[in-house]
Amino acid sequence: MRCNRWSRPDAPPLVVRGHHLLCAVCARGGCNTPPPGPRCIDRLLKSMWTYPYVQLKVCADLDVIRAHYRDAYDDGDRKRLPPGFAKRRDDYVWRRKDLEVCRVLGILPNTEIPAFHAYSILFKRQPTLDGICRTGSERSKEWPECPHAKKRYYEKIAAGPVHSLQEQTLLGEKMDGRGIWAMMRARTRDDMQQAKAKSASFIMEKAERLYMRPQHVLCLLCRPTRDQVLVEDNLIEMMRRMEQDPQIPVTLVEGCCQACDPCNEYHAGEHLCYHTHVKNSLRDLMILERLGLSPGATLPASELYRRAYARIGSLKEVCGWRDGSETAPYWAPCDHGTPYFDNARREGFLAGEEDQENEAE
Repeated sequence: MRCNRWSRPDAPPLVVRGHHLLCAVCARGGCNTPPPGPRCIDRLLKSMWTYPYVQLKVCADLDVIRAHYRDAYDDGDRKRLPPGFAKRRDDYVWRRKDLEVCRVLGILPNTEIPAFHAYSILFKRQPTLDGICRTGSERSKEWPECPHAKKRYYEKIAAGPVHSLQEQTLLGEKMDGRGIWAMMRARTRDDMQQAKAKSASFIMEKAERLYMRPQHVLCLLCRPTRDQVLVEDNLIEMMRRMEQDPQIPVTLVEGCCQACDPCNEYHAGEHLCYHTHVKNSLRDLMILERLGLSPGATLPASELYRRAYARIGSLKEVCGWRDGSETAPYWAPCDHGTPYFDNARREGFLAGEEDQENEAE
């Protein structure tokens, strides 16, 4: 996972029409002649393959309909028509599809969205081309159906399996070719296994300080068992290190931390999690606010957990956005109904000997 032109923080978005997202899936499914042309679709596919978080600006032409009807149809003032009006108006078949894709994604035209999220939502909500490229309407020369619509190229890809994070980490490149991993490249198993071995060993044997993103303070607790090491992250190793030394300094960092190195969805080159990048960033800040700390604050592990137990009333406050709402898939709440945080608070897990009621302000 290297840095490239699309992964730079200042990189411009890749501008794509909404229906091009569908055509790219068909191309992955075996279509050699996508209607927008191979060159256009190849550019989209290559950008996502090299960087799953590439920002896509999903476009649909709305401005063409701002022409006054008298100018457009009654020989009014033609100078007032939008540039290229006739050609844009005659593109109505594809304009409808562009707007349909925006509707499915739940975005306005010209919204920027990372490719990973765009296709995660698209495959979940639109597993077939029904309603977009296959509408069920009687075919006519005014509304022709795409010649590839019935060949099931899209369904071959979109209907692929959805894997858990643990499964993704175990499978690696074996996921290539189905579902979202037909559109984006997964980390190889060797890469993840090497990252796991190196990072876990450092935490357990060499680390004199731990670096943890604030939301992982809670993630570490929210497990039905703390006995099994996880292939997809280093949370258990961090927990064991804090059990061994309750006074080990923990620095709270925004963004990915020592827990993240082995994960399939961790981009080491740009140091971000392209699955939960945005919502975890908000959670980090929400937790820091409740702890009364700023980014980069360092305190002993036991004091960190005493403070968390005293100042965070429930998981719903931060993991459930207070009201459990889901305004968009990339803002989905985490499971906040589990008892694990409350159980850990009752047992004083990782909080050391000191009375939690005397937590220092």
